[in-house]
Parts: sequence; C-alpha cells; structure tokens
Amino acid sequence: MPFVAEGGSIELPFLDLGPLAGEHGPPPWRACLVGTPALRVLLLCWPGGFATVPHVHPAAEEIFLVIGGRALFTIGDEPEREVGPGAFMFARRGIRHAIRVPDGEPLLLLASVAPNEDRPDETVESA
Repeated sequence: MPFVAEGGSIELPFLDLGPLAGEHGPPPWRACLVGTPALRVLLLCWPGGFATVPHVHPAAEEIFLVIGGRALFTIGDEPEREVGPGAFMFARRGIRHAIRVPDGEPLLLLASVAPNEDRPDETVESA
C-alpha cells in the first residue's frame, strides 16, 4: 500500500517551490509533490528544534536536498553532519537515519523515497 495515496499529491509537470512554500505559513508543514507507486516526493518545513525519530526503510531508498535553513543529519555509521542549502544526502535502504533542525531558522527540505510503500517492517526507534 502506498504511503502517499493517489490523488494525495500535487503531481504537476512544473512547480515553483517558492510560492508553494509561501502558501503554507509557519512550520511545521509538509506538501506532497509526487505520490506514485514508484516514488514519493515531499517538501517539508520544520521549525528550529524539530527532530525526526531515527528510522529505517528496509525496502526504500531516500534522498534529501536542503532548500533553505540548516539541518543536522545522521546516516548510518557516519558522524552527525551539519548541512545547509544545496546539500544533498542519500540514505540507502536498510540504513538508519535521523534529522535535527538546530534552534533558529526553519528548515526547508525536499525529500524523496522510492518506492512509495508503507510497509509493516518499517522501523522507528527511540533515540
């Protein structure tokens, strides 16, 4: 079963992210840009101090692109790394990863997961 259901995303061939971000107001928020069986793409805006729970996608790859703000990423055995606009990150299937937003400005992040599955063996772990 897809994580993002058909019809639950924007799915336009061209989209300007600037105005889209402006329409959503203050964080936190998310906008699903693509939700096909093979791919989901999200535009995420999280406030300073936000943190994801470390998790694993056993059957999916995930990529991230920082559009604005800063983030602290932990992927696999790599040490936590602070990244900013233009930074690209990749979490292979089965690799634990987590994201923290330092206090201060919000993070605007493009995230993509393929395939777009919601599996019972997805794991979310406490830090």
